[in-house]
Amino acid sequence: MNGFEPWLGDVTVSEGLWRFARSMDVQSDPYLRDHVVEGLPVFPAAYLVGLMTQAAHRVLPHLQVQGVRDVRFIQAARFKDHRGLTFAVTVKPSGTAPGWLPVEISSSMAPPRAGLPPILRTHASGEVLLGVPEAPPGRFQPLDFSGAADYAELYALPREIQHGPAFLAGLRYRRPARDQLLATVAPPGRPQLGWRPAPDAPGWPATLLNAVLHVAFSLGVMSSERTVLPLALESARLHAVPPGEVQVWARRKTSQEGRHVFHVASWDERGQPVGVFQGFAVQEVP
Repeated sequence: MNGFEPWLGDVTVSEGLWRFARSMDVQSDPYLRDHVVEGLPVFPAAYLVGLMTQAAHRVLPHLQVQGVRDVRFIQAARFKDHRGLTFAVTVKPSGTAPGWLPVEISSSMAPPRAGLPPILRTHASGEVLLGVPEAPPGRFQPLDFSGAADYAELYALPREIQHGPAFLAGLRYRRPARDQLLATVAPPGRPQLGWRPAPDAPGWPATLLNAVLHVAFSLGVMSSERTVLPLALESARLHAVPPGEVQVWARRKTSQEGRHVFHVASWDERGQPVGVFQGFAVQEVP
């Protein structure tokens, strides 16, 4: 465990269902204090994806996490009144699609008064692809970000969301067009350790996912001039976890009735592909 990455709980296996469960609060997971929405710590959507990949990798540790698809962010996990959540990540191999594992994340919270039932919520669902390592596609052209604007100004948008050190991954940005945003991101608060909390850590680093997707989130806020909340991620492929800086390109593909859909690509300083994210959808908050 560290102050930047989420971690799975104890596992039980029954009738093919794997269930990882643990209690979670701002003491056990201090990074929550650095992601505050309207005054309350909120579990980041990208971290939900990270937990999905961790769980799937624990089920099939001999394979590599290659992608995710059909991810839905159903309900935010908010932490209030100093009450913790019991987080549960469940995986049940279906056998219908080779390599794809369905994953769901839910939680329970103690009721506000004795005698009431616990508060149950489902936060996210999706599928994780595992397989043998594949050769990455062609190289990207590394960009020169000298003279670009400081990404810190994007963390101030929108006012309803505050980010602390655990999430300050963005370094520089450029907006070449209204529907595009280019940025450079780096491991937040721990450049000497890179993106992974440990070399053998399962799944995808949540900090890397969050840093890359935050570029699209920032573009959504800049485009709509409103707070936006994540809805879905159509698919994603992570080709490699680089040691240092990552260059990110986000493009808004569609915008209709307050719903924005983005395509995001990322690569390292040598132009080697890092990850490609298709159909990252956000919704404007009235």
